[in-house]
Amino acid sequence: MNKQFGEMFPEETKKVLMDAFKELKDKVLLEAFVRDDDNDQFSAFTSEFLKGISRLTDKIDIEIYKSSDGVTKKKGITRFPTILINPDKYMVSYVGAPFGEEARTLIMAIILASTNGTIFSDAALKRLFELKEPRHIQIFVSPSCPYCPQQALNAVSAAIAMPDIITVEIIEMYENRDYIDKYHIITVPFTVINDIPIGTGVKPPEIFVEEMHNLSPVKRAFAPMAGEAVNVDLAIIGGGPAGLTAAIYAGRSGLKSVVLEKATVGGQVLVTPVVENYPGFSQIAGKTLVDIMYQQALRYTHILEGEDVIDVKRADEVFELKTNRRIYNARGIIIATGAEHKKLDVAGEKSLYGRGVSYCATCDGYFFKDGKKVIVVGGGNTAVTDALYLHSIGAEVSLVHRRDRLRAEAFLQKSLSDNKIPVYWNTVVKEIIGANHVGAVRLQNLKDNSIKVLEVDGVFIAIGYVPNNEIAKILGLRLDSEGYIKVDSRQRTSMHMVYAAGDITGGIKQIVTAVGQGAIAAITAFEDLSNPYWKKGDN
Repeated sequence: MNKQFGEMFPEETKKVLMDAFKELKDKVLLEAFVRDDDNDQFSAFTSEFLKGISRLTDKIDIEIYKSSDGVTKKKGITRFPTILINPDKYMVSYVGAPFGEEARTLIMAIILASTNGTIFSDAALKRLFELKEPRHIQIFVSPSCPYCPQQALNAVSAAIAMPDIITVEIIEMYENRDYIDKYHIITVPFTVINDIPIGTGVKPPEIFVEEMHNLSPVKRAFAPMAGEAVNVDLAIIGGGPAGLTAAIYAGRSGLKSVVLEKATVGGQVLVTPVVENYPGFSQIAGKTLVDIMYQQALRYTHILEGEDVIDVKRADEVFELKTNRRIYNARGIIIATGAEHKKLDVAGEKSLYGRGVSYCATCDGYFFKDGKKVIVVGGGNTAVTDALYLHSIGAEVSLVHRRDRLRAEAFLQKSLSDNKIPVYWNTVVKEIIGANHVGAVRLQNLKDNSIKVLEVDGVFIAIGYVPNNEIAKILGLRLDSEGYIKVDSRQRTSMHMVYAAGDITGGIKQIVTAVGQGAIAAITAFEDLSNPYWKKGDN
């Protein structure tokens, strides 16, 4: 074993992997192509990683070839490391070392290849099979991006379902920087199909398949409704901490529920680098905390990612929810749709999004780790946390804040000071400058109105949130002046049997607040279903 890496997997990780590998059905061959140079850390890590997982199951065989090997040249491999998954059957390659989230992508891809499975719905598969022309899909990822595995597995699923015409490459951006210039991208996941840039972000399978057909971005796809309506007691819209907690408490109360998440489970916590104020954990990665909640909630409910609620109607005492996949009939609804990042609304922000403008330091900070100059805009907990994270990975970071003091917790402010991260006080961003990528920002000092042009490679925006209140508007719920759902002390909204929890209710946006409200909403829903308080005066 390479002494540089020592024992590849801790015992706990081995147990998790061995449990995952119980799903393997057919043998999977992994062909790895690595550099001859033993000092290449990416190739060395890849070799040790593959050897490590192959020791945990007899369903994985590995073959490792050096860059000078005849097999490498015969197969036309020019990037190292590269991993081919069942190359005699599928056209799926993984370009880069499987660090971080990329390791999860590779493990899940192996499971799909072994079971000949996909993550697609029946409707998405039906639409996929209508494709007649070849597609070459490239998904660009990074080790720290929690959204990347979902988009990568969309592509892998397509290649497994249609191996004769679909070729897939999962490409680690940091190790293959020439693609950054080629497609002008600094945000992941980024999708390219047949050499045509499709755009950033994770997409539900139905939209992903439509983009494969159209070779252009698609905002929303409506699949045919699948089968009969699904009947539940509670439909929980949103898979963040509030929604997951509501599902746990609903299940423990004996209610049948479903969690409908249009994107990826986790909400804002998913991309929080470190959580230091959640009881029971002095310090925990946001992604890890989400995984723990997710696994616990699965004991009590069905959690459906990529399920976008597009319409809600009330008929007597039942709500009909139409998603992009099917129809649900629910006796009650908990809205836990959270909030999304607020925009600066300045010149250059929209056109340079994904090209140096980002709202997710965890996703995109990796591209700036080698001393590149970035700014974080904002003064709250998220902004300071993002600045500290970017500093920790090697970026040259400054904070830009419109006031003369921060709103962030004192502990975070002290960390900012201790790490000597400079702050531009009483300053706002007036313009983000760049052609194909961010090159500078125009800053204005609010005290003296002076203008300063600061050369930067990246702009991370963390100035607050706006509520995802589309469902509330469809139902006609009462909202406050900022668009957040008004609730009482029991999380009841202005409509009977409709509740709201988490960031969508405004107020204090903390994980503990969200889980508390999620629990209250589920308990209140159970009590109201058992004894509708609004009917007490009917007799």
